[in-house]
Amino acid sequence: MLRNSNIVPKKKKCKCGCGKEGYIFSHGMIKECYQRKNPPTPIAKFSKKREAEVFGEGESFKPKGSAELQRWFERKHSEMKGYCKHCGGKTEKGKSTYKCSIAHILPKAYFPSVATHEDNWIELCFYGKSCHTNLDNHMIDLIELNCFDDVIKKFVSMYPSIAPQEKRRIPNILLQYLEVEK
Repeated sequence: MLRNSNIVPKKKKCKCGCGKEGYIFSHGMIKECYQRKNPPTPIAKFSKKREAEVFGEGESFKPKGSAELQRWFERKHSEMKGYCKHCGGKTEKGKSTYKCSIAHILPKAYFPSVATHEDNWIELCFYGKSCHTNLDNHMIDLIELNCFDDVIKKFVSMYPSIAPQEKRRIPNILLQYLEVEK
C-alpha cells in the first residue's frame, strides 16, 4: 500500500500467461515473471570501440582475478611487520582485516598490470591515524610519507612491468625520481 495516499493498488492477473495474480510491476506482468523474462544484463567496463583503443586490437580488458589478488594479499600478509611505515602505529597484521593495512603504491584500479606486483605495496595503519585511508583519499601525498625512500625503490623496480597505456597516470614526482635513478 502506498504511504500517505488514498490510492489502493489492485491485484491483477499477470499478462505473461502464468495465471498468477499480483501487483503489476512492468509491462502488465508481476515482478517475478518480468524478472524471469528480462534478466538483468551486466554493464560492460568498456565499449567494444573503447576497449580496442585502450588495449589494442584483439586484446580485451581482463581484470586481475580475485583468486590471484587473494593469493597476493596472503603473500603480503606473511611479509607484514605489524607497524605502520608512516606513523609507526599498529596495523592489522594478526587480524582477519589484515588487507586493510596493505596499501597499493600505484592503485590497482588505475594500474591493473601491476596490481599484484610483488613491490606494489606498503604497510600502513587503517585504524588509529588512518594512514592508508588518508593516502587513498589524497589527504597524505606520496612525497609526505616517512617511507618515501622505500616507495621510490619499489616504484623503480616495478616500472618496467607497467603497461604502456597506464604510464600516463604515473604521478610526476615518481617519474622525476625514475629519471634520477636511471
